[in-house]
Amino acid sequence: MDQYSQTQVGDTSSDHGMSLNRELWQVLVEKAWLIACIMAAAAAIGVWVGVRSPVVYQSKAVIELDFGEKKVLAIDDFEKRDKGGGVDFLNTIANNVRSSAIIKRVVVGQSLTNHPYFTGGSNAPSEQMVVSSVSGAVDARLRRMTRLIDVTVELGDRMLAQTVAQSVVDEYIKERNEVRAGVGTNTSQFLMAEETRIKEKLLLAERAAEQYLRTNSSSLIQSQNIVTEEFKALNERRAVATDERRDVERDFEMTRRVGVKVAELLTLSTVSRVPEVVALKEKLQAQEAVLVNHQLRYKEKHPEMIKARAELESIRQQFEAEVLKAPLRLGLQLQAAIEKEKGLEAAFKEQEKKLSDLNARRSGYEHLQADVTLHRSLHDAVIKRLRELDIVSGDKSKSEVRVIEPANLPLTPIRPNKKMLLLYALAAGTALSVGVIWLLVQLDTTIKSVDHAERILGLPVLGAVPKNKLIRDGKGRLFISDDPQSLCAEAFRSMRASLGLLGREEDRKVVFFTSAVPSEGKSFCCVNYAVAYAQQGKRTLIIDFDLRKPTLAESFGIKEDHFGVSDVLLNKAQLEQAVQTTRFDNLFLLTAGTTVPNPAELLSGQWTSKLIKEASAKFDHVVLDNAPINAVSDALMIVKEAQTVCLVANARKTSYRAVLRALEMLRRAGAKPSGVVLNFLPQSAGSGYYYYYSGNKYYGQKGVYGATSSKG
Repeated sequence: MDQYSQTQVGDTSSDHGMSLNRELWQVLVEKAWLIACIMAAAAAIGVWVGVRSPVVYQSKAVIELDFGEKKVLAIDDFEKRDKGGGVDFLNTIANNVRSSAIIKRVVVGQSLTNHPYFTGGSNAPSEQMVVSSVSGAVDARLRRMTRLIDVTVELGDRMLAQTVAQSVVDEYIKERNEVRAGVGTNTSQFLMAEETRIKEKLLLAERAAEQYLRTNSSSLIQSQNIVTEEFKALNERRAVATDERRDVERDFEMTRRVGVKVAELLTLSTVSRVPEVVALKEKLQAQEAVLVNHQLRYKEKHPEMIKARAELESIRQQFEAEVLKAPLRLGLQLQAAIEKEKGLEAAFKEQEKKLSDLNARRSGYEHLQADVTLHRSLHDAVIKRLRELDIVSGDKSKSEVRVIEPANLPLTPIRPNKKMLLLYALAAGTALSVGVIWLLVQLDTTIKSVDHAERILGLPVLGAVPKNKLIRDGKGRLFISDDPQSLCAEAFRSMRASLGLLGREEDRKVVFFTSAVPSEGKSFCCVNYAVAYAQQGKRTLIIDFDLRKPTLAESFGIKEDHFGVSDVLLNKAQLEQAVQTTRFDNLFLLTAGTTVPNPAELLSGQWTSKLIKEASAKFDHVVLDNAPINAVSDALMIVKEAQTVCLVANARKTSYRAVLRALEMLRRAGAKPSGVVLNFLPQSAGSGYYYYYSGNKYYGQKGVYGATSSKG
């Protein structure tokens, strides 16, 4: 819903969808003439193109590529190529079929430069021109997942198309056979020369390998295996010696940092595992056990106790002395470990040199042996090719290209396809029609129907007044009393009923009519609504507040020299003096009165409110005709004095943006718009009018309100 909308019209999703469908149908009905014109033009263009297009016939021949085992290439090589790049290879052959060389052979062989199709009754064209023309007509395509090639020729002469298609196939087969025969002889000579050359190289390679083995020991591989095993063993021993040296070196450094601290020296594994230290430690623990046993049997000064303590102290001193010898002992172990590591390193390097020499000698032999293997495989391959070539040369009757279907004689042209051209033209016309209509709809911002108005404006449509050219007075105003059976009259009666449903009659005595822009027919709607209301026997007063361009006096045939609104507001006359009767019962008129230079200032005063209240007190219903909202601000001065506000919009003419702006200005002025009156709505099924009213079909021949028939 638009930002200006405040009233929801009870719209559901299904109603909204139906509304859009009705609007779409409305556009299609209205623009049916445009669609018909575009479709007719498109069909005419399609027919014209079909008539003017030259006739083209197509002749087709089918050939098969047969690459059997009788090829100069080995079958395994061909299979590899066929699997890896077979499609590309076959497509290359298809392109060769329609190459310029083949086409030139066809042109020369069939003397096409003298054919009437290419000469056109004039001098014979050049050979290059005919080759170019025929090349454009010839096509060769590989069938998917097959070895079949379709050769097609499209020309305006069906006999010539068949001749050219068959000639292309024949010339290609002839050219392939010529190449094949030439390649067989040349290849045989080439392969024989290669066999001699490769055989000589093979013999030289074999002699070199044998000489190398004689020069070097025949047990080269065995010696290399022994040296390799010794090399691995030395490498392992060297790694172990290095680890042992690092352990001793680490403990030696630790003893130097600890110094004479026996307890900390014992934490080192190299110290605690020394046999002398282990023996003294066990002896010390045994003596401590003896002392504990003596303490249970003897007193402290007993000779046995004194002897046991003395012996324990002696053993402890020996133990600590042995522990303190650890740095010296570790130093000797470190020196021995370093010497051992150096010896193993020297032996490792010597063995490494031996292994390197053996590897170099073996590498030379392997290189010579690889050379022998290479030349032997090349020699075998050449011998194999020579044997295959002998087989191929022995049977030249079978060609690698076979004709599966000879060129046919076309009976009907392939182009132009007049049915398809017409279908394409109609499809293009349909697309163009949709595009044009869409563009027109996008550019059209007018209110098109009742559904459209309610959806865009967010307000109910209180009345939909149709166009009617039959009932007019001299001033061009329609009156409900002149033809009460017309659709126009029924529209105003329906609008009267719609306004009556907005609330109690006493709460909605003042009805305010205005429009967004001039020439919307607001005064026309105001007058006819007032007449319809007065026909109910209600005293109805019409007040013309459009002081800038008053029209109500002219509509009723009353002169403007009588007192009016401006005179009452300027206190020049009383309401009773200014109100005039009309030719309609219960309908009274208060014209605009004397012209004033400042209508907005006059209407903004408090006298306007007093005038409307006085009129409401003296009449059953008061109808206010006001100036357009977007043009001047006069109507905004008095709109809040009304209980019902109706905005008149000219269907198919007024932009909904202008109406939305007017509604927003009314709301800012403190008014709450009650609804919209669609004026001059076309009486067509597509307009939405018949959806809003039942129309003539509802009333039938007898009708209502005395109607006998109505075709308005």
